[in-house]
Amino acid sequence: MMIALDSHYTIGRLHLYCQDYVCQGWTPFPYVILADGCSAAPDSDLGARLLALNARRLLPWFALPVADEAERVARHWRLGQRVIRRAVRQARDLGVDEDVLDTTLIVAWCDGATVYVHLYGDGCIAVRRADGETTVIQIEYAENAPYYLSYLLNRERHALYQAAIGDPAIAQTIHCLNETGLSTRLEPFDSPTLFNFSLATLPTIAVATDGLHSLVSAETGNRLDVLSVAQMMLDFGDPDPGFIQRQVRQVLTDYERQRVFNLDDLSLGVFVGVN
Repeated sequence: MMIALDSHYTIGRLHLYCQDYVCQGWTPFPYVILADGCSAAPDSDLGARLLALNARRLLPWFALPVADEAERVARHWRLGQRVIRRAVRQARDLGVDEDVLDTTLIVAWCDGATVYVHLYGDGCIAVRRADGETTVIQIEYAENAPYYLSYLLNRERHALYQAAIGDPAIAQTIHCLNETGLSTRLEPFDSPTLFNFSLATLPTIAVATDGLHSLVSAETGNRLDVLSVAQMMLDFGDPDPGFIQRQVRQVLTDYERQRVFNLDDLSLGVFVGVN
């Protein structure tokens, strides 16, 4: 199966500068990495870049074979720690506060048949079958406070985070939404968020920051349903070069004509299986 790949990120209407960052590529395998800096942390655009670029450097380690699911889970956190430790050293060298690393990180890659996704924080995944049926998986955290990798290296901040989110055993929420309805499950805040999807059954697989759910009507103040937004974003036609960049720009332009705006930064990366 041939793979098409593209990504794009853009600033939110309420932001002075974009705190999202995306990188994509084909070596050592097709990948998309998204990062979403915390709005409350100054210079988190720098943190987003540091995490994304360090994750790119460690990509070969993400794809090493594992013996079982327990090993896959353990590697998830080992890799997250390696990413954040490298980023902390770089932030110190630059003389900036480590709070800039309060950043969601989403790492997705494809081995030719399956797309694997590691999430460190909140975000969205949208998958589409060949018949067009779309499903959105949305990961959220209590108090709108994602579990950032930066908390792993600071015991005091880690303890403060747990105190702020209420019951840590149910602080992560995973919604699964499609045309048949919504299902929800609750997980511990530090439950590893891992997914894998077969391109044979789901030929379009997208990863996105939480900006996908930030489109709001200026007239009503209502937030658009994330499934309808995902369906629009994935209606891109032929996946020729630059297809997602063009699609995101066109969809947001069409929404603006309806006075609907993305209040948060938005990043989207898409894998397409082409027979």
